[in-house]
Amino acid sequence: MADEVTDVDRAERAVARRIGVLSRPVRALVNAPHLLVLAILGIWVACSLVYAVLEGKGPIEGLWWGIVTGSTVGYGDYYPSSTPGRAVGALLIVSMLVLVPIAIGHVIANLVFDKESLAVATVLEDVHERIDRLEHLTLASLEAQHGREWLEERLAEHEAADAATTDVAEQMLAMFQPKHDQDPSGGLR
Repeated sequence: MADEVTDVDRAERAVARRIGVLSRPVRALVNAPHLLVLAILGIWVACSLVYAVLEGKGPIEGLWWGIVTGSTVGYGDYYPSSTPGRAVGALLIVSMLVLVPIAIGHVIANLVFDKESLAVATVLEDVHERIDRLEHLTLASLEAQHGREWLEERLAEHEAADAATTDVAEQMLAMFQPKHDQDPSGGLR
């Protein structure tokens, strides 16, 4: 029974890796609005021109077909009569149904103005400026009181302590990373 569990686990990991390979480019495209718009235009133009060639239409008729089909309006004045033409039409329809709403979401997200977030950002910016001023004044005061050499020694000590804290934090985060070199029974392979 333990072997069946490990085989299932291996299969799940293999599927997860394959899905990751497929989903990474899609996530990259979806999160890059300019690239997304270029992809939409490229798919539209390519499918329109392929349709025009496959169906013996002119490029203007092909582009018109691409607009009508990609927008799913489908007037019916032009439609593919061949199987490859229908495949191109299906590709255009599906890609536009998936990609255009995502692009519209980016546009809407940029048009929405969140006053509360802006207020919080403004307050945070002010707090950061005040902290920077206080740090500058504190360092100047300590230097005037104890000298430059003493201040540099304290700053070096502080940086060393900060680096040690960062190392501990990174070690703690590493504990939660998935371990690919372990089998489900807990032993190393």
